[in-house]
Amino acid sequence: MTLDTATIAPKARQEYLRIGKQFGSTDTLNQANKTLEALHKYAPALQNHGFNATDVARLSDGRDALIAAGIGRAEVAGQRKLTNKGFIAALKEGKSARETARSILHAGRNDLEEKGDASTADAIAVALDQTRAAQDDAEKLAVQLDTLRDILKREAVVAVVHDRGGPDAIPRLGKAADALRATAKEREGQGTVAATEQLDLIDGIIVTLARSARKAARAAARETKQPALAAAFELTHLYGTRAERAEAPEEPSGAPA
Repeated sequence: MTLDTATIAPKARQEYLRIGKQFGSTDTLNQANKTLEALHKYAPALQNHGFNATDVARLSDGRDALIAAGIGRAEVAGQRKLTNKGFIAALKEGKSARETARSILHAGRNDLEEKGDASTADAIAVALDQTRAAQDDAEKLAVQLDTLRDILKREAVVAVVHDRGGPDAIPRLGKAADALRATAKEREGQGTVAATEQLDLIDGIIVTLARSARKAARAAARETKQPALAAAFELTHLYGTRAERAEAPEEPSGAPA
């Protein structure tokens, strides 16, 4: 069967896209193959623990959709993986720069209110309101960074944040916004925006199904006292082995619980 993504509800679609953007399609394809191989042996054991035949078929369809899109061919997969890693790194830095800038501005706003500069304090409040939610869309996040940088550059604001990290935050915000826009262009260069979004959607579906299979396998393994069952469903292509995760400085966003 063909994976039907047209009937997915908007909220679920956005969640799949959010998840899918965090992983390269090569990794999700490899994980799908590993999970499907494990299901070939253990699917009946997972049936009463939340992962049924419909889920198996959907995972298989997702895997086939990636293959049909050309994922797995070395030249396509390699470029997609590099581009995706650059996008994730830019997104992570953009969100970090945003959080720091907002913290600086919160402190500056309090200072200005105490000094009676209501006009500048209100301008900061507007900027904070416009950037209150982090974005996973590169251009939207870049616009937020521009907004924060512009308010930090105001003369009255500079005066109250000069010893709170303001001078360092301004160039950091600019650099992060430029990186987000550059990586977004690279992603678009791999095909149309619609095609890239479709791959992210499929990646998100596969990751979600692989996580569900792993949870069901753990539950089945505990009940049957078969540790090998749980081990077969580990998400090694998404997060590495347990040893690799222990050595890593931090888990990637969306890591398994």
